[in-house]
Amino acid sequence: MAKEVSFEYKEGSDVVLVTIPSGVSGNEFRNPLKDSCNLLREKSGAAYFVSIDPDFKPDESDKEWLKQHFVTILKRSCAGRIIIILPGEEKRAKFNEEFESLVGYFFADDYEEAIKVLCDVDLKEKDNGPKIAGKTKNQWRDHFSYVWFKYSIFPIAIAIIVILGLGIFNNSKSDVVVYSFGYLELDETHLEKVLKDEGFKVPYFPSAVVVMPNQEGKKPTEYQYESASAFFMTVPDIVVSDGVTYGYYYSSFGVYPESYDRVYANLSEEAKRHVEPVYMSAREAAEYTKKYNAWSGKGDPDVENNEQEVDDNTKAIIGFRLNDTDACKKLGYSVGWQKSDTRLIFSMYSKCSDRDKAEKALTAILNSAY
Repeated sequence: MAKEVSFEYKEGSDVVLVTIPSGVSGNEFRNPLKDSCNLLREKSGAAYFVSIDPDFKPDESDKEWLKQHFVTILKRSCAGRIIIILPGEEKRAKFNEEFESLVGYFFADDYEEAIKVLCDVDLKEKDNGPKIAGKTKNQWRDHFSYVWFKYSIFPIAIAIIVILGLGIFNNSKSDVVVYSFGYLELDETHLEKVLKDEGFKVPYFPSAVVVMPNQEGKKPTEYQYESASAFFMTVPDIVVSDGVTYGYYYSSFGVYPESYDRVYANLSEEAKRHVEPVYMSAREAAEYTKKYNAWSGKGDPDVENNEQEVDDNTKAIIGFRLNDTDACKKLGYSVGWQKSDTRLIFSMYSKCSDRDKAEKALTAILNSAY
């Protein structure tokens, strides 16, 4: 029988105890650890004890998962104290070296000593200087080290509400909306002139920086996906993304073959030489989702998830790729990738309310690149 990590809640001690045996790896290692954090979140303020078999050695992929994903998950789980049950100074020194980003934890030789360490630390801090709102300076330090997520979510939520509110307000005044997202920035000066010359009176150009799986080591900022998603609620007409990002937003790109045929037919000969249709299938979109889950730690790359298997490999046009990076710059876009695909994909939004208007705007934008 395969070994796996186990965990339980010790109600009398208010402790979530995790036991990691030797020889465990992959899903049997990762899934219970993530589930233990869910339990810890439910028992907000409980201590978190991790009992590690002295012979346990994580393989390289599990070690990377621990450092890149699990430490963040644990910090969001509102642990009161973290105590690592691991005998041996050499092994503890190795743990300190590997997990330096995990702050405020203590060591113990066994469960009984861990309880004593927990009581001793709490007892010390009761008399450790003056209290502010019922907590000492060190208690507030540890409190914010592990429950910052609860506090940060409120200003982030407010920011998203503001973004959405401004977006809806601007959209209510605008007659065409072009939403750009990805690892890019937009100077809308050129596009604004183009669309006004085309007869639109109040074009609106929201944009959001989004970092998806990449080869350049770029990491997303906290809650950027929520902020980026908020702009879709303004119901744009045109969506623009870069060559690294677009596949993860498959459902946002409209599948309108007749409309794209009309757009292409109305492009200049020069534009046609640099523009190519982009095709995707539901199966490809599912692969992008799996890739994101593996990269972000929100899924398990080794799990065969039958629910995510998609048989539909029928490709359909979802927009146009502008292959000329100089033309992309002319349109006002600066793409941040240095070694990745900096080309842009232009599409009609999958829920655009006026397809004729979207066709007109998309045609004007692509033609204006030349």
